[in-house]
Amino acid sequence: MREKVFQVFRWVSMVLFVAVTTMPKAADAMSPEEAAATLETFTWYSEEYSPYNFKGEDGRPTGMAVDILMAAFERIGVGLTPDNIKIVPWNRSYKFVQKKPKTALFSMTYSPERLAIMKFVGPSVPTNISVIAPRKKGFGTVSAADLGEFKLGVVRDDIGDQLLRKFALSSDAIQRKNSMRQLLFLLRTGRVDAIAYEVNVFRDAMKRSGNDPGDFEEILVLKEGQLGYAFHKSTAPEVLAPLQKAIDELHADGTIEKIIAKYGD
Repeated sequence: MREKVFQVFRWVSMVLFVAVTTMPKAADAMSPEEAAATLETFTWYSEEYSPYNFKGEDGRPTGMAVDILMAAFERIGVGLTPDNIKIVPWNRSYKFVQKKPKTALFSMTYSPERLAIMKFVGPSVPTNISVIAPRKKGFGTVSAADLGEFKLGVVRDDIGDQLLRKFALSSDAIQRKNSMRQLLFLLRTGRVDAIAYEVNVFRDAMKRSGNDPGDFEEILVLKEGQLGYAFHKSTAPEVLAPLQKAIDELHADGTIEKIIAKYGD
């Protein structure tokens, strides 16, 4: 299923790239070098979302999405390093990329709502957002209709939050926090029954905190999709086209697959 979703997104990205690159070029069309120079002027935001993007032991941003971005930058001549990426809380940077031109944010899950208000480059890696609960509660697999019976935790404006909003749940049923750490506290103290979050990030957080990811289970899959890099909607297509081409090439030559394996178990 994930491979099928990935193939669809890769096909879409290739179609979009061809559409951009085959348009008649104006006399003042942007060269790849100019596009690279423009990307260097952007403010690049990310968050603590391991294993995709996070601060390493040396304090520098690292992770799958960071490594993929750096490989793409090297390919098109963008002279930025991980030190140029600002790690900030998601809800703050999510507002920035919508309001401030020349901003970028990752990793961002593709969704129709986000594609309507931002520009995207990618996909980078697959993602799985689910409702996750302690296994000892014995909930098992549930349906969307059952969600109204749970107390749920989400990170504000995270994809899990946005997906749950579609179910028109009572505001009392959802607690919105600013970080994954706060969600884990809600789970440990029993203030919520489950959380809606990216599964791989949750498992990684469990391991880092010395807990067993096996003590938790996915009780409802909300979305299986792809992560990418989001940009303010005013970003010109010719600025993003070389970056999209580079990521497509990194998929084709196996580089991204190797980067993903590097952060695997």
